[in-house]
Amino acid sequence: MWTQLLLGTVVTLASVIVATVMWGMLNLILTRMAKLAHRPHGGLRVVLVISVIVVFAMAIVMIGVWLWALVFLRFAVFDTLEEGVYYSLVAFTTLGLGDVVVPFEWRLLGGMVGANGFLIFGLITAMLTDGMRGAIRDREWRR
Repeated sequence: MWTQLLLGTVVTLASVIVATVMWGMLNLILTRMAKLAHRPHGGLRVVLVISVIVVFAMAIVMIGVWLWALVFLRFAVFDTLEEGVYYSLVAFTTLGLGDVVVPFEWRLLGGMVGANGFLIFGLITAMLTDGMRGAIRDREWRR
């Protein structure tokens, strides 16, 4: 039990750190894109900002899913990498189909993957909100 909780905490912490670093990178990119606000088609900038944020959000989710899948593979929780990726994605997004389940002795990790997904999707929501507010604020301020 303690091994699972410790392992789940480490993987969750790693994925949150990755998400935080990527959010910082996103902010640098969006700051550089703010120069586009001087151009006539400011509405296109908002679309571009949304597109960049969505790409970063998908990358954050996929990195989290792959971290979990590699842990599952390393500890032989699943037989194949594909099965680990599939389970990680289903659990991370809290879809929980139930067609692939972790073995009984690793079942605590299933809940840890879901909790990690909740945290990451909360960060992504904040990231989207922050990015959109910034894009709209810059557009309104430049008028």
